Amino acid sequence: MFYTSSSGISSAPELSTLLGGDVHRLSWFRKKSLQQGTVIGWGMKENTRKVRELACNAGLPFWHLEDGFISYLGHPSLGDRRFSLIVDKAGIYYDGTRPSDLENLLNNKLWLNWDLLQRSRNLLDTICRHQISKYNHEPVGSYKLPVSDKPRVLVVDQTFGDCSIQYGMANESSFQAMLDAALTENPDAEVWVKVHPDVVLGKKKGYLGNNLPNDNPRIHVLADKVNAQSLFPWFSKVYVVTSQLGFEALWHRKDVVCFGLPFYSGWGLTDDRVPCPRRKQKHTIESLFAAACLHYTRYIHPETGQRCELEGVLDLIVLQRRYQQPQVNTLYAIGFSLWKRAFVSRFAQGLGRDIQFVSSKRALRKRIQPGDGVLVWGMKGFNARSLVSSNGLSESESNKLTVWRMEDGFIRSCGLGAELRRPGSLVIDQQGIYYDATRPSVLEQALNTLQLSDQEKERGQKLQSLLLSRRISKYNLAGQPQDVFAGAKPNQRKVLITGQVDSDASLKYGSPETFSNIDLLKKVSSYLKGQNVYIVYKPHPDVVQAGRAGHIAESEALQFVNRVVTGVDIFDCLEQCDELHVMSSQAGFEALLQNKAVHCWGMPFYAGWGLTTDHLSCERRTACRTLEELVYIALCHYPRYINWNTCRFTSPENQILQLSRERQEKQAARKAGKEDSPFTKWLSRKKRKATFLMEALAQ
Repeated sequence: MFYTSSSGISSAPELSTLLGGDVHRLSWFRKKSLQQGTVIGWGMKENTRKVRELACNAGLPFWHLEDGFISYLGHPSLGDRRFSLIVDKAGIYYDGTRPSDLENLLNNKLWLNWDLLQRSRNLLDTICRHQISKYNHEPVGSYKLPVSDKPRVLVVDQTFGDCSIQYGMANESSFQAMLDAALTENPDAEVWVKVHPDVVLGKKKGYLGNNLPNDNPRIHVLADKVNAQSLFPWFSKVYVVTSQLGFEALWHRKDVVCFGLPFYSGWGLTDDRVPCPRRKQKHTIESLFAAACLHYTRYIHPETGQRCELEGVLDLIVLQRRYQQPQVNTLYAIGFSLWKRAFVSRFAQGLGRDIQFVSSKRALRKRIQPGDGVLVWGMKGFNARSLVSSNGLSESESNKLTVWRMEDGFIRSCGLGAELRRPGSLVIDQQGIYYDATRPSVLEQALNTLQLSDQEKERGQKLQSLLLSRRISKYNLAGQPQDVFAGAKPNQRKVLITGQVDSDASLKYGSPETFSNIDLLKKVSSYLKGQNVYIVYKPHPDVVQAGRAGHIAESEALQFVNRVVTGVDIFDCLEQCDELHVMSSQAGFEALLQNKAVHCWGMPFYAGWGLTTDHLSCERRTACRTLEELVYIALCHYPRYINWNTCRFTSPENQILQLSRERQEKQAARKAGKEDSPFTKWLSRKKRKATFLMEALAQ
């Protein structure tokens, strides 16, 4: 049991998991009668002094808490919750006046081994490559300083009153001494002073930012809001008092000079102007990182809310980084319905510095400028040349215009789009779209050319196993268990045919010879004529439940097949069949995951790579792929995934687990007799529509 006087600590839901016990706020009565438990407070802040005294008088342990060194996907001011926590029972890492758990750990190397050093080395490589820091809300990779033939050193200011300065054996004069040393020790270099942007705006006070000399041409002020990791390539040496930037500079193998006593000084890695005789061991950056970020810090997964390792958190940060590189100035999304607008902007974030929705080409023509881009849904007709006019682009500018096409991904949701279930995955393609076999797509190009590492192939294999163990498909509809091939004789081959929506664009662009359900039944029946087979036809759920095009009367279908099934989980159907026939249905991809024989009468994205029996051919598809390669490229490389609890990008693995949980909740409600009535389902759909419309209008 943990007790605190802070309302902020007691109301932070992640702390109970990170601490391993319930957190209670101390009432006046409890303060008088407190006899057991652990008292906690935030660092060495002045407002924790009384509660520290309370713990001491009661003979109870007091633990100091702080955010970890890599702690947010974004920034707490933007509403983000921490995913890391430091718990120190002896002191706190920035208090150089006495030992802390981290200092004691670094003074004793018995915990250190080769595997941990290798793990640390790999993590540092990931962190530096993706420019990961404590806060990860600023864009990376685009920061540049003016061209100069002189070397540069970075001097790091801090905000006035920072606890780490007082407890880091430093004061106001330390900052002036640091600046003087940087100028004196680097006579040929430019000295860039990094001050907090709020100091320049007068919202906060710094130690150097308000007192820099105006008459020294060597001194430059750096006050941009920028990811700190983007700075280090521009500097050879970094001067700090106690700032964490010194620790991060060490990750990049920079020379670091310390004018205070931060936790990373005194171990042989820094030029220390304040000594600490207590710190006796020598460390590498790998062992220092392992102690501080792997042993000393605790992590919680931002999506699951469960304890995890740093690797799980970094994977999510890297995903956010991947989509934080704007490719155009303004991205114009044209022709999107209001309910789609509510989720489209989440998936498209990062493509442009700004996203604007327009309803027509005429409106687009009036707004679009060189350097902008366009987003359309699926294969909706769009020709960039139509934007050429006196108010729009020139012909050469229209030829350079970037156009993306968006479509549902392959692991979509628990429920149909027709029910207004927003997708958990979408694909955004700059060349075409995956179901259009008439021209290349980003997916097709990747399948033709991408060289995968052993780790990526292994991930594809594990992802296949996860999909099968969790029984995840595209829509994850809960069907009634049944023996789909109950009428089949023991020696008959069990053949499944899955239908589609006849008006589906994937048939128009991916199945030119067989493009209706009735045609598919006729061709498969003719192809299998005389063979010892039992054929089952499963119509598409949208045709059955939403009345979409492609309905075949059961009496007509039974002229070509032995049985028609509806309301059955596609996973069960695939599990029970020996062979599947499709036009371009994703069911063929899901059947491959179950190692079933698949016949393609169209040219879906998974055909043409040596994994299916193809009744059409595509000369562009020249590579042969293994199933694990197809899975990795189609599910990891191509789509984007959003976790709607966090509204952040997520991984296919996390998406699968989330959909599995949602389906289990629905199944539990059904077993408990709480399944929605038709009216309740209708009402829920209306509520979802209203919610999405409000979200769209608020954008």
